[in-house]
Amino acid sequence: MNILLLNDDFPPHGKSSVSGIVKDVAQQLKTKGHAVTIITTHRTNISPKIIREGNVISLPISYRTSLRHYFCLYNPKVARLLAQELRKIKPDVVHAHNLHTHLTYHALAVAKRFTPHVSITMHDVMSFSYGRVATKNFLDSEGQDVHTDLFDHIRQAGLQYNPLRNMCIRFMLRRNATRVFAVSNALKRALDAHHIINTEVRYNRIDTHFWRNDEEGAVRFRKEHRLEDRKLILFGGRLSRDKGSTPLLHALNSIRKNIPNVFLIVIGNPVSWEGLVREAQIVEDLSQYITCLNWLSKEELRSVYSSADIVTTPSLCLDTFNLMNAEAMSCETPVVGTCFGGTPEVVENDVTGFIRNPLHIEEYTDALQKLLTDDVLAKNMGKAGRKRMEELFDIHSTNLMQ
Repeated sequence: MNILLLNDDFPPHGKSSVSGIVKDVAQQLKTKGHAVTIITTHRTNISPKIIREGNVISLPISYRTSLRHYFCLYNPKVARLLAQELRKIKPDVVHAHNLHTHLTYHALAVAKRFTPHVSITMHDVMSFSYGRVATKNFLDSEGQDVHTDLFDHIRQAGLQYNPLRNMCIRFMLRRNATRVFAVSNALKRALDAHHIINTEVRYNRIDTHFWRNDEEGAVRFRKEHRLEDRKLILFGGRLSRDKGSTPLLHALNSIRKNIPNVFLIVIGNPVSWEGLVREAQIVEDLSQYITCLNWLSKEELRSVYSSADIVTTPSLCLDTFNLMNAEAMSCETPVVGTCFGGTPEVVENDVTGFIRNPLHIEEYTDALQKLLTDDVLAKNMGKAGRKRMEELFDIHSTNLMQ
């Protein structure tokens, strides 16, 4: 079968978690004997021309980001270039992932001109929200109230608000997508609440053959960073306050008093992290207990997962899946995750880690401290996490064409 995958970014120019998922899906489909092409985008400052590398076609798309809530719907240049490429590819199936920045939701309409089999996986909330869902009602209800309203959208978008955006997205999905997938039940509930209906849940899958415990890499990482005798907590991603940096820093400040050799590894933008540390307003200087590493290769990240005693994902927003949960568990590292979003569907509470509300800082701190002080429990939860990934989230045991 001739399959076309669409995503706004793709390695090497794109480094989002979704681009990595699309890459893994493409590789797996190829091993099943399918012909696979990926269409993605790059910025015109990288190259003003289409970049073709193997089965990857990257379109040169740039515009003022202040117009993104209009250009996410339709961009005439994108429509023209996509039609040209699809005419050559002649796909049997088109499956889209993230379209809301550069490829546009109109890409679904272009695809439908060439095949009736057009589907899309929703990885985030951008089909109905203008940013992360972290409203007061959402947080107060521990993630049960997923509704957003006009005032939420205007607060997020400001002068960039497009009153027709969400209605147009719903129309294009109904008209052009034969199937719409959500990466968690938490996201599906939110899509349903915003009238994006008839969605199906299809969890992200990971390559458990790659994401495995790397003991040699763990020893090497600890030695390189002089962390041999430390109890390591790992945190990372696209750093922002919605990722739970403030509860984590307050928890760290408490834990260091009982576990002096605790150490926090942060993966992400160091400049962003410095701002979040200031925002947390902790009087004590925690710098000797923290290091922030910039983005790592997959191999380096596997070593860090394997060296960590705990991975924590204390998000304060509708974090739809959070790939760190799955990758850490596959590397046999227990997770202390948030109650908000899709994390409770991935991390099994009291089995592969703990689920806590990060706003309840004492309970969250206790969960971290329990795993840092009970090596047997941490090891057992890590083993259970690996088993859960192999049984439920392994890309190799999944029929991606269902």
